[in-house]
Amino acid sequence: MRIDAISQSIQPIATGAGAPTEQTGQSFGQTIKEALSGVNKLQTNADDVAARFAQGDAVEIHQAMIEMQKASTALQFTIQVRNKIIEAYQEIMRMQV
Repeated sequence: MRIDAISQSIQPIATGAGAPTEQTGQSFGQTIKEALSGVNKLQTNADDVAARFAQGDAVEIHQAMIEMQKASTALQFTIQVRNKIIEAYQEIMRMQV
């Protein structure tokens, strides 16, 4: 049985983590769009594996569970990032000018 490292199969949310967007040549919106696309890809992959498993195809249960957990973790992380962005926006709006 072959076990791949998780870091090989999960794309980082921010491709230039820690680096300003000017250095990566991408806008903030483009970076967010790519991150959401990656999360969507993980969700779609998990759905496909679950459907194949339910149909009785040759899918091992541990592989299906790993794919579903990766998708779940990515979605939870995305929701937490969204919550922090909203919280930061609300804090900025409360500032006195």
